[in-house]
Amino acid sequence: ITRKISHDIHRIAIPIVAGIGNALLAIPMVRQLKRAKPNLQITILARSDAMAEPFRRLTEVDRVIVCGSGLKGTLKLISEARKCRADLYLIPFPSNRWEYNALQITSKARGRLMHRFEVGRFRAMSFLPSHRVDAVRGLHDVVQNLRLLTALDVQIDETESPEFVLRNEDRSDANKLLASILIRSDEKFIVVHAGSARTVLAEAKRWGSENYARLIESVSAMIGSPIVVVEGPDETGVAQKIVSKLNDRSIAHALKLQGSLGTSAALLERATLYIGTDSGLAHLSAAVGTRAVTLFAPT
Repeated sequence: ITRKISHDIHRIAIPIVAGIGNALLAIPMVRQLKRAKPNLQITILARSDAMAEPFRRLTEVDRVIVCGSGLKGTLKLISEARKCRADLYLIPFPSNRWEYNALQITSKARGRLMHRFEVGRFRAMSFLPSHRVDAVRGLHDVVQNLRLLTALDVQIDETESPEFVLRNEDRSDANKLLASILIRSDEKFIVVHAGSARTVLAEAKRWGSENYARLIESVSAMIGSPIVVVEGPDETGVAQKIVSKLNDRSIAHALKLQGSLGTSAALLERATLYIGTDSGLAHLSAAVGTRAVTLFAPT
């Protein structure tokens, strides 16, 4: 049984710091919270512009503040959280790192709500005071987030999926980007994404270029659609390296993603299928209605 938070809640601050994928997986929680309590003021404190973008497009969110990365960004996050004078500081899943507990205790919010984890409690500093809802092994992250709302007496709908709100200019910019590799506006294609961020954990998720090349050849032989191998700003050269290993390079195009997260989302919306790394793009693909096949590594 989840113990309810008893004090009045008028202002909520939500830090979004764990990546684009985690940002998208928090969207149903934010939307259902606002629907249940329409008078709430919801402020999103995002680590980066890309993590902030999904929430800028939601009518349910009142303010979105980008704090930046590194020590400077963390200090700004703490400062902005205090300025919010929030009645509740709500940390989405996963929050089993000491940084999240440190952030919630420095927020100066009247109440703090996050998950309770049975493993690594001391390392994550989970002994710090806050209201906690049990994280349940095996549940989807969307549902883990929604379960936090039970502490606010909100009836949750576990079937709601994350949705990235697209605009006409996003689709126009995506069409221009695809035209640069001669993909017509009415042409269907498959997206392959083999990259990841430049961290030890993220790079451990990568599958070999040779493996992707053989996969692309097999998919092309079965389906026949053009294949677009995309890469982000931190993945320069990954896409071209894969294309260079193809026996027939005409079946795939290397494309560097440019512009806003909305441009990438609109490009993924046009695709018939996404195949790639466990990354923000995989979640973004699903959030615009494109089926995603995600290759998970030991991480």
